[in-house]
Amino acid sequence: MTPDTIDETEIETTDTTLTLRRTFDAPRERVWQAFTDPDELVQWFVPDGMTAEVRANEVESGGDMFITWTDGENRVNNEGTYVEVVEHERLVTGEETEVGELRVIYEFQDVRDGTEVVVTQEFPGQVPDGAAEGWAGMLETLAELLQESDADPIETEERSMTTSRVIKASPERVYEAFLDPDELAQWLPPTGFSAEVHHLEPEEGGTFRATFTGKTEEFADYGHSFGGTYKELSPGEQIVYTESFETDEPSMAGEMTVTATFEEVPDGTEITVRQEGIPEAIPPSDANEGWNESLENLADVIEEA
Repeated sequence: MTPDTIDETEIETTDTTLTLRRTFDAPRERVWQAFTDPDELVQWFVPDGMTAEVRANEVESGGDMFITWTDGENRVNNEGTYVEVVEHERLVTGEETEVGELRVIYEFQDVRDGTEVVVTQEFPGQVPDGAAEGWAGMLETLAELLQESDADPIETEERSMTTSRVIKASPERVYEAFLDPDELAQWLPPTGFSAEVHHLEPEEGGTFRATFTGKTEEFADYGHSFGGTYKELSPGEQIVYTESFETDEPSMAGEMTVTATFEEVPDGTEITVRQEGIPEAIPPSDANEGWNESLENLADVIEEA
């Protein structure tokens, strides 16, 4: 079968499968970031005329994926799980629909001109009309995004991430868990770490200090202390604070800003965390993964209680 081509995307279809192949003029790690970083996904992974919101993006096997598209009147929810994650090489997602599972396989490979991405979408029924054109349009937008970020170093140096999760508790209860030292020590450390909160002053202008310690052999050498200042405390609505690591390493230096917002939704509270000024030594995708693990812990602590 000779593949069709839309823009620079090669397309092959069977009755139930859509395969798209495109080469991007960017390193594989950079393209992987665009597929996994929520801040970048909302810029390209959305049909023309719509906007996107990443509500959950836990890039790990079994992690949740929840992206909403809207044009102001219509709303499309893409909700599923990561079935397989091989960093910089392969992603597989699964989404249950009314007629069966929709599975998408993303493969990343180095080629002479950059990175070849192959997207294979396996439908539980016939390939929908317009699916190929929609994907080709999104991949064209991605190519433009990668070209712009390559030409604009200011954009690539922003180093931020945003993630969201719905927790079955009131906004006031979730807000309290951010400012209670005992609860913070339970849920904030990501997988493989424990935490000690040395002090916490829950008032605007108040400071906090904590230490993460690796509790497994894998993370034994990665413990660190950090602290910051609360800039805004709006009970049940929003917390803004600064944060920096206690380190002599230039690549870990600098002040971050974390904004956590709490919005009441039918199932509880949608919490959105945005972290800005991430140090050079930490990939924003790693920061995103860490926060997703922390919010998973937070849900366990609050919902079990």
